Amino acid sequence: MNKKLSLLILCVLTVFISCNSSKSIVNTSKGPKLEKSLLWKITGKDIKKPSYLYGTIHLTCDYEFTDKLKKAFDETDRLVLEIDMSNPNLQMDMMKFIFMEDGKTIKGLLNEDDYKTLADFFKEQVGMDLKLFDKMKPLAITSTITAKMAVCDNGTAYDMEFMKVSKAQNEEVIGLETIADQMKVFDDIPYEDQLKTLVEMAKEGMEESKKGFEEMTRYYNAEDLEGLLKVTTEQGLEGDFQESLVDQRNRNWIPLIEKITAEAPTFIGVGALHLPGEQGVINLLRKQGYTVVPVY
Repeated sequence: MNKKLSLLILCVLTVFISCNSSKSIVNTSKGPKLEKSLLWKITGKDIKKPSYLYGTIHLTCDYEFTDKLKKAFDETDRLVLEIDMSNPNLQMDMMKFIFMEDGKTIKGLLNEDDYKTLADFFKEQVGMDLKLFDKMKPLAITSTITAKMAVCDNGTAYDMEFMKVSKAQNEEVIGLETIADQMKVFDDIPYEDQLKTLVEMAKEGMEESKKGFEEMTRYYNAEDLEGLLKVTTEQGLEGDFQESLVDQRNRNWIPLIEKITAEAPTFIGVGALHLPGEQGVINLLRKQGYTVVPVY
């Protein structure tokens, strides 16, 4: 499977939308070696009661509300996600940023052959005409296609399931950033690069994409954050986009996480790729003097 394509898929699934690069690979796995766990307990400094940190994935066939997840939710009073998904205006806010500026279109950014390749693939996979997406940013196409990569008919997202639990427990939901924040980051990736990756996906076929999806979900289901980071590094996660899509956002979140967890015990769910590595949330919190340990 194409390295950049694998990375595109994983970023859609674990960071939120998409990323892509053709530059040199860097090692992002520095820092203390992490045990195999998606759930981590945060204590120390100004925290009076423990908070919890969980690495999510945005499409899975294997969601399970485990006993340790239930215990963590029972011990916390609020839910923190990358964005506040309880916001009633969320869909409207997303639509404000979904269209390309300066009159750019998908068809105008691709040559005739590549456009036909992508249009035929899109129609085959999602049953829709690509013309409907012509003025939308490539991430709209990416997100739509990615939803078809699950090998089951009832794929779900951890974020949405956590929202259900939070609502049932009448908990406050807080976002670490806004839709505008996220879209600004992803807009730094040239549309042409994003479309090039989508055309490669179309040429290779959905079966190749699904193989990459299955490889990455194996690491995720094994709760192996180190392995997940390693496979994305091998598949092309590159310096500039790693910095803007993951590392800088992690650093931005730390002061917010410190403030929120000092106020009340909190359950924090963010994309799994945000947790490991030298600039990962776990290591950054430890550098700030917190104790962050795996929950088994």
